[in-house]
Amino acid sequence: MARILVVDDHPLFQDGLNHMVRGLRPDWTLVFADSAAQALSVLGDCEADLAIIDIVLPDDDGFTLSRRIALSCPDLPQILISGRNDAAVRVRARNCGVRGFIAKTMPPEAIARSIDQVLAGGTAFDEVRASRKELPGLTARQAEILELLAEGHGNKEIRHRLGIAERTVRAHLTELFQLLDAHSRMQALIRAREMGLIA
Repeated sequence: MARILVVDDHPLFQDGLNHMVRGLRPDWTLVFADSAAQALSVLGDCEADLAIIDIVLPDDDGFTLSRRIALSCPDLPQILISGRNDAAVRVRARNCGVRGFIAKTMPPEAIARSIDQVLAGGTAFDEVRASRKELPGLTARQAEILELLAEGHGNKEIRHRLGIAERTVRAHLTELFQLLDAHSRMQALIRAREMGLIA
């Protein structure tokens, strides 16, 4: 028996997960929350065995919610889920301390196995190899800016090379930092290299 809190506001995904559980793991009980606020309310007693959290929620993001849950229920294992399936989002998931990552595109049997692994005390990160050519999770413009950043160019040089406003360069850098869960240019470059996004 396992009681699992699923934090996701997409009815189709909730229905699909319910159907999967009935067929593959009938001894699991799913409790759904449509928002971060509702999840925290449900977890008031911390009686769940696992929390599965979507990265995109109507009132918060899954990374922030997972950190809040870790503070109030430190022994509760967590898995992040997403419609995205790239190296960047997996790196952020690892960095926020969850036990696993599930892509919504995974087959039902693979999702069930990942949940089994975390319920058993393990982790479930199916690594995705990133290549420079793919630049997973980045827009074409973000990829260009990351390359120029790696070459040592400052904001003004990047602006002139790409023909965009400096404030636009700053906006793209902010998004890159969030994507890579970095707080400085150097940290962003280190994580981008680890992921294979730059040489």
